Amino acid sequence: MDDPFRHDRRQVLGGMLAAGLAAATPSSLAAQTKPRGTVAIWVGSWWAPQVPITQKLWDADYPDVKLAFEPLPINGYLDKFTTAALGGTPPDVIDLDSTWVSTVAAKGLLQKLDDVAAKLDVADISQAVWLAGRFKDAQYAIPARGGPEVYYYNKTVFDRAGVPYPTAGWTHDDLLQIAQKLTIKGEQYGIGVPADASDPSNVLSLFCPILWHFGGDFLTKDNKAPAINTPASVKAITYWSDFYVKYGVAPEGTPNFSTTRDLMPLFEANKLGLISSSSNTFDALLQKPNVKWGAVLSPDKINRAGGWTMGVPVGAKNPDAAKLFLAWLCRPEIQAQVMNRFPASLKARKLPPWNAPKWDIFVEAEPFARSVPAVAGWFEMQTALITNLQKVLVKQLSPKQAADAAAAEMKKIIADNA
Repeated sequence: MDDPFRHDRRQVLGGMLAAGLAAATPSSLAAQTKPRGTVAIWVGSWWAPQVPITQKLWDADYPDVKLAFEPLPINGYLDKFTTAALGGTPPDVIDLDSTWVSTVAAKGLLQKLDDVAAKLDVADISQAVWLAGRFKDAQYAIPARGGPEVYYYNKTVFDRAGVPYPTAGWTHDDLLQIAQKLTIKGEQYGIGVPADASDPSNVLSLFCPILWHFGGDFLTKDNKAPAINTPASVKAITYWSDFYVKYGVAPEGTPNFSTTRDLMPLFEANKLGLISSSSNTFDALLQKPNVKWGAVLSPDKINRAGGWTMGVPVGAKNPDAAKLFLAWLCRPEIQAQVMNRFPASLKARKLPPWNAPKWDIFVEAEPFARSVPAVAGWFEMQTALITNLQKVLVKQLSPKQAADAAAAEMKKIIADNA
């Protein structure tokens, strides 16, 4: 995937920052007593069915402000925003994957939202996703969607192999043993391992909990140096890659597989026993009545939190109304009705439809969720890591060599962003 931040247009960005800060500084949510105009909002395509619902609820509260949603396909989404922001024509609100926020904020493309944050009940928001929206002790994004990740198991695949379904107390040792027992060469495989750099969020869904379980991490505690090549991290990379390289319990083609494009079709076809994913997959499987499946907490409970979180770009034409929208969307009763993916508000999860027992698994997983580092250059760092992890899968590098190569690239990225 091309790096959307490789072109540093300093002169354009400098002018945008000056104009954006001049527009944003005098105003506040308190001062904006009668918002007007239009709020241009860019979101992912999954928002499309929710736009009429959102419009109706918003109009009841703020009839003088029009919401102009533009649902966009995920392919090229970040590139499109970056180009618009650097060109001085950003939307008023941009919805971002939580792993993108720190990189976008570090490039000066987002306004600080500490004034919005000060008016919110932060304790009500999924903490891992909230922290992913922070950068250098300031809040740059307000979550609307987010939550922990769990494992999904295909009951047909388990039954065919005569393997008991996993339970909440299982471990990473159990995971490996189960994946081996499930694998019937040429017929079915134990676990799906996403490894395509075009699908970084889902690659990290599986990899992060393994890394953290073995005591490894991406960066040192002060975020000033790589930790991906420590002995603990190398052990985690070895465990992760051995699913495919040593044990053959992941399908052929794994080095180029993504979750939605490749693994989900295999799971739905009863060819794959286990995948790690978010509530998106839960929602998708509910629409597949012919697939027999279940969900369970991740091995050793640790999981990566994912989500989408909204920011106000520098250069936004209506920043005050945009901030009002973000605060409004954080109201639990609003978020519960508007979101068609798991809401970030903990109170919203206690309201219909999210308080149905089927969603309890995510409530149980929430305390064990962690987020990736919210640092400048994270987007580039995860790309460097995944690229080198792929080289382990195709046997170009050993886990230690890949870890050292990734660490060298990450060290340079840290220096470039210092």
